[in-house]
Amino acid sequence: MIRRTQRLSVALLAALVVLSTLVGATGSAAAVTRVSGSPDLSLVAPENRLVAGTETVVEVFVVNTGTITEDGPEEYEALVQTARALTFEAESEGPITVASGEVPVGTVPEGVSGPVPLRLRVAEGAEPGTYEIPVEFSYDYTATVRVDDENVQTTHRSRTITRELEVVVERRPAFDVETVDSTLAVGDTGTIAFDLTNVGPVDAEDATVTVTSTDPEVTFGDGVPSAQSFVGDWEADETQRVEFRTRVADDAIVRNYSVELTVTYRDQDGQQRTSRTIVAGVRPTRGAAFELVDVDSAVAVGDTGTLTLELQNVGDATASGTTVALESTDSEITFGAGAPAAEAYVGAWEPGETKRVSFRTRVADDALDRPYSLDVGVSFRNPGGDRKTETLVAGLDPGAGPAFSVTIEESTLRVGGVGRVSGTVENVGESEARDGVLRLDANGTAMTPTDLEVTVGTLGPGESAEFEYAIGLAEGATPGPRRLPFVVEYRPPGDEMRAFDRADVLAEASARNPTITVEPRNATFEVDSTGRLVLAVTNTEDTPQTDVTVRLVAEEPLSSEDAVSFIPRLGAGETRLVVFDLEVSDDAVPKTQAVGVDVNYTDDAGRQLTTGTQQVAVEVVEPATTFPILPAAVAILALAGVGYWWYRRR
Repeated sequence: MIRRTQRLSVALLAALVVLSTLVGATGSAAAVTRVSGSPDLSLVAPENRLVAGTETVVEVFVVNTGTITEDGPEEYEALVQTARALTFEAESEGPITVASGEVPVGTVPEGVSGPVPLRLRVAEGAEPGTYEIPVEFSYDYTATVRVDDENVQTTHRSRTITRELEVVVERRPAFDVETVDSTLAVGDTGTIAFDLTNVGPVDAEDATVTVTSTDPEVTFGDGVPSAQSFVGDWEADETQRVEFRTRVADDAIVRNYSVELTVTYRDQDGQQRTSRTIVAGVRPTRGAAFELVDVDSAVAVGDTGTLTLELQNVGDATASGTTVALESTDSEITFGAGAPAAEAYVGAWEPGETKRVSFRTRVADDALDRPYSLDVGVSFRNPGGDRKTETLVAGLDPGAGPAFSVTIEESTLRVGGVGRVSGTVENVGESEARDGVLRLDANGTAMTPTDLEVTVGTLGPGESAEFEYAIGLAEGATPGPRRLPFVVEYRPPGDEMRAFDRADVLAEASARNPTITVEPRNATFEVDSTGRLVLAVTNTEDTPQTDVTVRLVAEEPLSSEDAVSFIPRLGAGETRLVVFDLEVSDDAVPKTQAVGVDVNYTDDAGRQLTTGTQQVAVEVVEPATTFPILPAAVAILALAGVGYWWYRRR
């Protein structure tokens, strides 16, 4: 019994050992995973239609169907089916020449990758038909992936295979861009013209060219991204020009922009077809653009002068119909006749050309001596015909300008005669004064300048000039200090003649006898009588006087019906007598009466002068007898007549 039990225990133990070994072996085998496979590549070109005599970029897609020989987790299956560092290179075949070299594609997982451009050139006269172009693939891939509990092991391979790309050569129209002409500038509307040639072997009918911009900064017509132009029938080898109205955005930069062209047409079978896309480049110019080179301001505070702007066309296009406008932002600066703005026409303006534009400018008398800002607007037409305006800023620094001080050093002025003052004129301002003259503003005064103006020449800042000025002072003027209102007229830097504010100075005037004196020679009259008043008129000067008019001014009880006498010429020191009728009224009081005499004359300088009113004494006396002689004589004659009549009657 005991021995049997021992045998069962041994058998059970052996079974457990075998079972444990089998279970361990089964667990170890389940822990190891192996996945293997490879990429499976081919080429597809959906648009594989070629035309003889053309060069075409064919878009090629790489198709990877992949192969799995040992499956496993999805991520490892994807790994063994992926081609890495894939490149392909096509070989020329028959009339088809491959213009592209080795084309990189990169990593290609299972599925479709691309498109990849392949440039193919078809020979002239190529026979229509289907052609297979050899394409060699080179790539790396992971052949196997072994995964256990501890790590992942991979096996890598490199492979080169050859596949065929199928293309079809057809007899269809084909189009190439020969030339591109554009008159485009940034911010401008212009024209793009394309010369397109039908390089295909057959004609196209009802052709329409469509242009499409690839950049929103270039638009067509009213701002749309594409435009069309109908051409009609288009023969083989014929070149057609199509033009499109084009606009370049204001903020566009000067660079090459690409546009795409396609031709829609009907072929010889009447089928509607669209050509391949042709890419052309256009480059807008900067257009006309302007910079302010220099500002020449020949004008001072309180002055009218010339402001000259020097501007340059720094763009790359000719500006036409150009005008330059200038506007002041301050009321103290005006132009022309006092307007706040001015404009000058310039016309055509070539790239790189510099022009000078001048404006007549006035700076107010009370303007501050500081720089002023001016707005400059250049308006022009770019080659496309659009009108544009560029705004610039110019500075005007007028400066203080000339100013003058007049000093009198000697005076021989005299009342009733001509004298002279001498002194200096100094430019105490900050700029040069040219062609200066000194004149006396004598309007409304008793002074008459013999010299209308005296030249003082050009005076720079701090320079002075001496002068001598002849001035006549009327009779009756008050002797003593006289205010002389001098004015300096000059040509400032702005080339405009102007009068400086009056520089009032004082000069001494001495008293003296009138130039022409009047004295009575026969001036005694009886009450209630009429007689002749004789006056002696004397020239006291050393120069002759002409057109001497002596006028009697009589007041009651004196009167005169012939109160004017004229002397054509009165020599130096000469005395002439003039006679006037004078009547004394019957109610006059015997005494010395006064009669006024005004003398006007012309001196040797041609000035018309007056001595003022001189008083002449007239003696009025009682009559020599009071017997009425005339009435008595009449009575005597009457009595004698009566006596004679009586005597005859006896």
